[in-house]
Amino acid sequence: MTMAVIAGLLLSSPGVFAQNPGGSGGAGAQRQSRIGSGTRLQDRRLDRTQERLHERTMDRLYERDLLRERDRDRIYGGNLMTPAERMQYEEHLRSLPTEQDRVQYRLQQQHEMQMRAEERHERLGRAPSEAQIRAQERQRQQEREQIYGYSMMTPEEVARYQAQIGAARTEQERERIRSEHRRQMGERARERGLSPPQ
Repeated sequence: MTMAVIAGLLLSSPGVFAQNPGGSGGAGAQRQSRIGSGTRLQDRRLDRTQERLHERTMDRLYERDLLRERDRDRIYGGNLMTPAERMQYEEHLRSLPTEQDRVQYRLQQQHEMQMRAEERHERLGRAPSEAQIRAQERQRQQEREQIYGYSMMTPEEVARYQAQIGAARTEQERERIRSEHRRQMGERARERGLSPPQ
């Protein structure tokens, strides 16, 4: 078979150029392979991004639910109070100067919630005793004083910060939360013309 005949057969074969449009030893197939690999890499990156977004959303929902539970568990009869009432209660409790004032205020609030429960024909759990309330107040005050910049924070900010620390999965994550919190409190102190908290 002559070279002319071989060349004619190659030129007349439709599969040659379809498989190798570039005409140079499989370069087209390699190019298609690279495009396919790039698409799969983009798909994997998109999947990871969506997973991270989902995780962050779940973390925020968890934090929200945790805050709600803490709110209700910490306040006797909190489930019978509106969010505004709970906020007002926390703010007033925090403004009281002495432990005795806080204990008396909590005992008064317990009595009011028991009366509200009777009016609504609902049952409340057993109220803590005065000695238990006193012990709780000491512990809560110690926890608050350990929070950097506590005196400049609202009750909601304190609860949110404690919830974030409680929800953190690793010590590195807790340290990141603490560092960001210290930065925010330092900025707040400067805005108010105060010395940074010690």
